[in-house]
Amino acid sequence: MLSETIKQRLAERFAAPLPEFHKRRIVFWRDEDGEFADAIDELDLPGVSIVKLTGRNNFAIKKLLSSDDLTGDYLVYDPLAYEKDGRDDWLLDIKLYSEEFRADLVSLQMEELSVEPSPAMRKTMKLYAKFLDNKDRKAKLRRIGRTYQTPLQLHIDIMAVLCGINGGSAQDVIIAVLTAGMEKENNTALTAIEKFGNIDAFWQLVQRYTGYTNADDRPLSDLAAHILITALSQTLPASALRGLERFISDPCKAYCYQLVHEWQRGDRSDGLIEICRSVEHELHLADRFDKTEINILLKSDTFPAIDESILKRFFTEIGENVIRAEDIIVAVKNRRTATWYALTEDYMESLYYIARMREFYLAHIDGFHIVEPAKIWKLYTTDAYEMDSHYRHFHYRFGRTLKYPNSILEDALKKCSDVVEGLYCEWFLKELTSAWTKAIADDLDSLGYVSEINEQRRFYSRYVSPNVSKGNRVFVIISDALRYEVAAELSEALNHNTRGKATLEAMQATFPGITKFGMAALLPGKEVSVNNKMDVLVDGNPTVSTAQRGVILSDANPDSIAVTYKGLLQMKKQERRDLITGKEIIYIYHNAIDAAGDKAPTETKVFEACNDAIDELTAIVKIIVNDLSGTNILITSDHGFLYTYKPLEESQKISRQAFNGDILELGRRYALVSPETIADYLLPVKTDRTIGGTPMKGYAPEDTVRIKVQGGGENYVHGGISLQEMVVPVIVYKGMRASYKNYVEVQNPGLLLISESRKVSNLMFSLDFLQKQPVGDKVQPCSYSLHFINDEGVPVSDFQTVIADRASNNASDRVFHVRFTLKQMKYDRNKIYRLVIANDTDVPEEIEFRIDIAFADDFGFDL
Repeated sequence: MLSETIKQRLAERFAAPLPEFHKRRIVFWRDEDGEFADAIDELDLPGVSIVKLTGRNNFAIKKLLSSDDLTGDYLVYDPLAYEKDGRDDWLLDIKLYSEEFRADLVSLQMEELSVEPSPAMRKTMKLYAKFLDNKDRKAKLRRIGRTYQTPLQLHIDIMAVLCGINGGSAQDVIIAVLTAGMEKENNTALTAIEKFGNIDAFWQLVQRYTGYTNADDRPLSDLAAHILITALSQTLPASALRGLERFISDPCKAYCYQLVHEWQRGDRSDGLIEICRSVEHELHLADRFDKTEINILLKSDTFPAIDESILKRFFTEIGENVIRAEDIIVAVKNRRTATWYALTEDYMESLYYIARMREFYLAHIDGFHIVEPAKIWKLYTTDAYEMDSHYRHFHYRFGRTLKYPNSILEDALKKCSDVVEGLYCEWFLKELTSAWTKAIADDLDSLGYVSEINEQRRFYSRYVSPNVSKGNRVFVIISDALRYEVAAELSEALNHNTRGKATLEAMQATFPGITKFGMAALLPGKEVSVNNKMDVLVDGNPTVSTAQRGVILSDANPDSIAVTYKGLLQMKKQERRDLITGKEIIYIYHNAIDAAGDKAPTETKVFEACNDAIDELTAIVKIIVNDLSGTNILITSDHGFLYTYKPLEESQKISRQAFNGDILELGRRYALVSPETIADYLLPVKTDRTIGGTPMKGYAPEDTVRIKVQGGGENYVHGGISLQEMVVPVIVYKGMRASYKNYVEVQNPGLLLISESRKVSNLMFSLDFLQKQPVGDKVQPCSYSLHFINDEGVPVSDFQTVIADRASNNASDRVFHVRFTLKQMKYDRNKIYRLVIANDTDVPEEIEFRIDIAFADDFGFDL
C-alpha cells in the first residue's frame, strides 16, 4: 500500500511548472528492489498515464513515449536493474531528458541530504543505515551543507560527524581519531565510527591517504608514528632516518607532511604535542637528532625534540667556551618561524643573546684603550650600550626559563649563564669601566663632573626653557632608573609604533646618581643643597614629593604642573585635558624600574620592569599625542643603574672601615662625607653641595665594586660612576600629525615575490621573496603569512611565515627563500589559484598562479 506521503510527492511533482522548452512531463520511478511493484496498480494520478516496465515491454514503452504519444504526461515505474554504463537500457535516451523519482527510504534520505541519485551513491548510503537512523546525526550531516556526487566525501563527512567535527577532509578525520587517544578500545571517535559508521571505510581511507596498513594487533600509536615519520621524511634525508623505513610511505610523504602541518596549526595541536613526545620516546628520536647535523635539522620542525637537540648542542659548546655566533643567529632566526618555537622560545632567545654578546666581544676583542672621556662616552652611547641590552635580554629570557624549566635544557643553560657572566662582568664591565674611571678621575676630583659632556643639572635650561620660549607646550616624562640602553629600545619603539620622531641624546648624571639628587637636578633653580636629614633642596625648597617639585616648577614658570604617571593614567580624558589647560610645562613622574630594583625581594625582576617601563612609556606618549594634542615631549631619567646577576664576593666589597672620618650618607656605590674624611680604594668626587652651610665631599668605588652596607639588595645598584649609572638618556620626541610637512607614517617593509614563474608543477616547490625596504626608524619589522588558495578562497597549501626584520641596505641580503607544500588533491590546470601575502595590518596581496599537477583525489575508493 502506498503511503499518502508518496502519493502527495508524486502529485506535487506533476503539478509543478514544466522546465523551459518542455511540453510535457515524464517521470521514471526507480525501484530496483521492487518494493512498490504491487502497490503501483492502486495509484491514481489525474491526467497522468502510468505504465510499468517488465523487462519484456521496454521496446513497446519506448515506442509509446517517443512516437505514439508525444504530448501526454507519464509516470514510468521501473523496477529493473541495468549495467553500470546503461548499455542494456532501451529507454536511456528518454531518461536523459526526463525526471527521476524514488520512494524507498534510502532514496528519501539521499534527496534529503543532497546526495546524487547514482548507483554508487545508493550503495554508499546503504552502508550507513545505522548512522542515518538517528535524527541528530543526520541533522549534523545536513548542516555541513555539502552536495555529494562521489562516495569519498560522503564517507569523510559521516566519519567527521561521528568524530565530533563539522565536516572537513580526510586529514581532519584522521587527526580527530588520533587526538581521541592511542588505545583503540578507549578511543571514542574510533568506537563511534565502528558502531555507527563503517570501520573498514575508515581504515581504507587511512591506507589510501597515508600508506598505513591496519591490523587488529596494531595500536593507534603505530599509525601516529607512521604519519609523523613519513612527514619527517619529506624534509630530512634518508640517511638521517635509517632504520625507520617501516614507518615511511614514500608515495604519501607530501600528504603526511601536509596533515602534520595542518595539525600543528589547528586547535588540536595540544594533543599532537603529547603524541610527538610519545613517538620521540618510543623511537629514541632525540638520540637520532643529536647525531644529525644542525643545518639538516633546520629544514624540519615535525618534532619538538628537533629544537631541543639544536639548543642542547649549542649550549654544550658554549659551556666549553665555544660560541659559534653566526651559526647560532642563523639557527635562531630559522626556528622563530618553526611550529614548536613557543615550547622553547625563552631558551632559543637566551641562545640568541649569548651570540649577540659574542659578536660584540669579537668586534672589540682588543679592549677599550681610550683615554679621552668624550670618546669613551661616544663609544658607549653609539655602540657599547648594546652589550648592556644583550645582557638584559639574556637574563630576562633566562629568568623565564627558571619559571618554566625544560628538564633537558635547564642545566645546560645554567652553565651557559656562567659564560655570560664572564663575558659581561669579567670582560665588558671590567675593561670598559676601568678605562672610563681612569679617564674621568681627575675631572671628578677637581670639578665633580666630566668636562665636555652635557650635564644633567642643565637639563631644564637646555631642553625645557628653549621650547617654552618658542611658544611650545612641553611634556617632560621622568622615568626613575630608565638607563640609556632601555631608553634606546624605547626610542626605537616610539619610532616604529607612533606617528612621531624620537631622537636619543644623553647627559651625565649628577653625583651621586640616586633618586633624590637626580630628580632635583632636573628641576629649575640655582642652588642644590642638603639639610640635616639629608633631604635635597633646590633654592631652599624641598624636592621629595611630586607636589613639592611642582612648587619649584611653578616658581620658575607659573604655567607649570607636576603629576604622577599613575595619577594621569587614572584620569578620564576630559580630566586630563582640564589638568593641562593653560599649562606650558607638564612634568610627569613614572616609576617602574627603580620600584622593582630598589627592593631586595624584587630586584631580580628589574629586567622585567624594564619591559614594563617601555610599554608604559609608549602608552603615555600615545595619550599625550592623541588625547592631549602634545607634540613636544622629553623623556629622561634621574639616574641609570648597574645590574649583575651574581652578587659580588666579599673580597670585591669595600667595608666601612675604609673611611677615616665622618660619613654623612653611605650607599653601595657612593659615599657622602665631611670635607676632612678620607677613604682608601675609592675615587674622590668634588661636590658643590652643602649641608647646613658646610661643604660635602663624595667618594665612589672604582670598577663595579660595592661598598658594604646593611640590608639586602646587591645585584641592582646605582649612585656610582660607571657608564651604566652615569649616562642618563634624553629622548627628544616630536609628535606629528598627517598634515605636517615632514610627516612620515610608520610602515611595514613590504614583501615582493621576485620569482618569475607563475606556474606550479610539483607538490613541493620554492619561491623567492624580497623584503622591499630595510627596517629603520619608520619601517618596522613585520611578520608575513604566505599560502595558496583556490578560486573559493580555500587554502590549498601549507602556511609559511617570513619575518621581515632585516636592516641591510643591500637588497640581496633581504631575499627570503620559501618552500611550499601543496595539499594532495586534484588541481584544475584551467583554474586560477592565488598566492596570498598577508600581515596583521595591510590589505592582503593576491598573486595569480596556475597549478598543473596530474593527480586524482578519490584514490579509487572501493566502498
